[in-house]
Amino acid sequence: MAPDKPSVTVGKGEKKEEVSEQRGSSPKEEPVIRDELDEGKASTNKTSPEMAPDKPSSTARTGSKKENVPEQRGRTPKEEPMIRVGLSDGQASAILIADDEYVVRDALTGQGLDKFAGNKMTTVTIQGRQLAINGKAISAKSIRFSIADSRTMRYLSVAGKKYHGNIVLTLAQDETITVINEVKLDDYIGGVISEEMSPGWPMEALKAQAVAARTFAVYSLGLHDEDGYDVCATTHCQVYGGIASESPEGLRAVSATRGEIMTYQGKPIYAAFHASSGGMTAGSEEAGGIALPYLKAVRDPKDDATPNQNWQVTTSAKELASDLASAGFRVGTLKAIELTPLKLGEGAADRYPSGRLKEIRFIGTAQTVVVPGPKFRWIAGLPSTLVDIRYGTENKTILNEKGNIEISGPNTVIVFCGSGRGHGIGLSQWGAKALAAKKDYREILSHYYKDVEYSFLF
Repeated sequence: MAPDKPSVTVGKGEKKEEVSEQRGSSPKEEPVIRDELDEGKASTNKTSPEMAPDKPSSTARTGSKKENVPEQRGRTPKEEPMIRVGLSDGQASAILIADDEYVVRDALTGQGLDKFAGNKMTTVTIQGRQLAINGKAISAKSIRFSIADSRTMRYLSVAGKKYHGNIVLTLAQDETITVINEVKLDDYIGGVISEEMSPGWPMEALKAQAVAARTFAVYSLGLHDEDGYDVCATTHCQVYGGIASESPEGLRAVSATRGEIMTYQGKPIYAAFHASSGGMTAGSEEAGGIALPYLKAVRDPKDDATPNQNWQVTTSAKELASDLASAGFRVGTLKAIELTPLKLGEGAADRYPSGRLKEIRFIGTAQTVVVPGPKFRWIAGLPSTLVDIRYGTENKTILNEKGNIEISGPNTVIVFCGSGRGHGIGLSQWGAKALAAKKDYREILSHYYKDVEYSFLF
C-alpha cells in the first residue's frame, strides 16, 4: 500500500493511505487509507481510500534470508499476469501516437479496425454517442491500440506519456472516454516503485518496496471493476507514471524480486505501507479496518531517521470549532477537550494499542461530540494520529498531562504535536531505509508483516 493524505503518501510512497475489500477471498476487510512517500516528504493530497493469484509452486517461510532471489530455483514458470490500470476517466478525447506501426482493434471482439504508421497521431473523440477515430464514427464501444509487432521494443504514448503494453479506450456510460493501460504486472511495478520510494535509497529497501507494491497490486485486482479496470494510477491505489517513472535502480529491484508476493494462508495480503511510523507501527484496525493477523503494531526504533519526524499543527479553539462544524460536528463554543495523554505503545479507552488516536471528545456549549481518530486526522490536517495536545497562549503552552483540557476562551492556542507520517500500517518506508543497513529485504518485510509467506506468481 497503496496505494492516505491529510495536509501533510504511502513520501514517494503512503498509499496509498487506504484496507479495500479483497474479492474472492476471506476475510473481508473495511477500507483503510494508504500514504505515499515523496523522497521523505509526506504528500499533501487528501484522499480516502483483489482476485487471488494461482497457488505458487514454491514458498519460503518468513525471515528466510537470501541475498538474491532472482530466478528462484525449483519454480515452475508461469505466465506473467496482466493488470488493467485506469489512467484517466471522463475524457472528451484522447490522442495516441507510437514510435512504430500500431493497430487498433475492437477490444471486445478482436476485429481489426485500422492500422497506422509509426509517429502518426491518432485522435479519438465522441460523435453522436459513439467513439470516432480521426473523425470517423465506429460501432465498437471499447477499442484497443497495440504495437503491430509485439516483439519490438516500441511503445504507445497517450497524453504525452509512454507506456508498456496496450492502450484501451472505452466509451463510458456518461459518454466520456476512459483511458486504460493493459500492462504486464512487473512492467506496472516498474512504473510504480520510483513514484513510491526514492531510487537513491538502499537496494534492499527498494526490493522490499517492490514486493509490497506487487502484493498490494495483486490484492487490489478488480478494485475498480465497475470502472472497467483493476486499479487506478493515483494514490487511491498506487501512483503509476508509465515508462517516464522508471529508474534503473527501481527496475533492478523489480527484476531481483520478479513475481514475488507476500501471502497469508495462501492468499495475497493487504500490503499497506506508509511514510513514517513515528517509532511504532499501527495495527490494521487503527485506520478504520478490521484486525488482520499479519498487520500488528510493532516497535520501529529505526524509523527515527525520518527528517522532520516530529511535527506540530497549531490552531485556536475558535478555528477548531469551525473545522469541526464544517465536518458535521457542531459543538458551539468549545469549552474542553478530553484525551488520554500519549504513551507510545500503550492503549487506553480513547487510544489504540500503538498509542494512536482512537477517538477524541469535544465539549461545547451546543453539545458534546466524540470524533473517531482517523476522521479527526482529516478534519485537523494532521500528518498522523500518533498525537498529543499542548494548549495555552501564544507565549506559553503546556502539555496535556491529565486528559482534561479546559479551554479558557476562543483564542486559546491548541497545538497538536505528534510524530510519524501516514496511517502507520504495514511497512514504514523510512524505517525500511534504516533497516536496510543490516537486513535484507525479506527480513525488512518480516519486521512489518507478521507470519507471512513468500510466493511466486511467475
